[in-house]
Amino acid sequence: MSSGSYSNETLYLLQRLARTALNTNALSASDYYRRGTDFFADKNDILPFAEMFQSDKFYCIFPNDAEMLRTTSLRTPETLKAVFEILKHCPDTPRYWFNTPETLNITDYHAFFRSVNTYILQNHLEKGIYVDVLGKNYGEYKQALLKEDYAALLQKNNLQDVDIQRFVDDLLTITAPAFIVWEAWLTEAAYHELENLCMLIDVQSKPAAGFLTIKREINTQGLFDMGFFSHIAPGGHKMNTERQQKMENVLQTSVCIEPVDVAATIDCCGFSNVLLWNANLLDIPQDVVTQVKNADFSLLHTAYFPGNADLYDVILPADLPEELSGTYTDTAKVPHQYVSDSDSCLEYNNLQQISRIASQYGFHFPDTPDEVFLEYISFMEAGCHSSERHFFKS
Repeated sequence: MSSGSYSNETLYLLQRLARTALNTNALSASDYYRRGTDFFADKNDILPFAEMFQSDKFYCIFPNDAEMLRTTSLRTPETLKAVFEILKHCPDTPRYWFNTPETLNITDYHAFFRSVNTYILQNHLEKGIYVDVLGKNYGEYKQALLKEDYAALLQKNNLQDVDIQRFVDDLLTITAPAFIVWEAWLTEAAYHELENLCMLIDVQSKPAAGFLTIKREINTQGLFDMGFFSHIAPGGHKMNTERQQKMENVLQTSVCIEPVDVAATIDCCGFSNVLLWNANLLDIPQDVVTQVKNADFSLLHTAYFPGNADLYDVILPADLPEELSGTYTDTAKVPHQYVSDSDSCLEYNNLQQISRIASQYGFHFPDTPDEVFLEYISFMEAGCHSSERHFFKS
């Protein structure tokens, strides 16, 4: 189990260590543990940072309170810093902050976005290329929402029909609305409904319009791109036998892709060995702690000495992101290269540690950022992936 506090190179080597040297596909990301993994939009459907300067209105669903930010994460995500910087330079752009005395108070964003979408369909306000031709599963989605218990959806947020009407009326007057969302506040289902909303009113096809989800850690997006889930391959696409074969051809060894339900296995303490790569020492869920206690062997990789150090058989020191050169992918799926201004203070940095563990199993792993980069980009698939995009999800 890892988190988005590591570089792309480190995450790539970790999944390679698991699938080759350790012969397991039991990969899990703490950022999405028991939350699902469908928070993954195509790069062409994400609102780029640069286009936000031309947006007509910001719909803000993220912390605007310094104390809340301190308790939400040990480190303020770089994406959130970038969003605040953009807002500062767009003082004249109207913004709608949810959960203020003047706006709607929302506790269940799935129910809210679904009620908005239901209202739009019931009143024939849908429009654009996604409902006309481009959107997939639109007919099934529309049929499901027209059967939805609209009153029950409203009740979940203590709203009235007039509240939704006012919100939709406001939204439809905006040519280029931008939804900026703290991803941790959304369930997988809420994320789907936000995507559906942007397609229902043709937001996705317009410049400077769409949604941007602020992720928990500096490289949470990299967990997807590097394949740090049992059903996702390096490159961010669904793991299948074809991609397994490609990995085996490149790596010249067998690659384990056997599906594993990590949460279900943890429920019954079914893992013999538990390796937690958690540089920032984010809160470890209690059920994972229980699994660690019942494991034959456990390892914690961290930059901070934990208070419950006696739980682990081995504790490895970790580099923090700013201490090791590498690449990181922001929430808009744009990669950034970082070059550390000093060498790691550790005898072996993160990459060298993983490489040396692999060597004990007879594997040779690259251990410099450039070498790892050249290896994992061989799994990035060029071309149009339109067949995998623009699905209305119920």
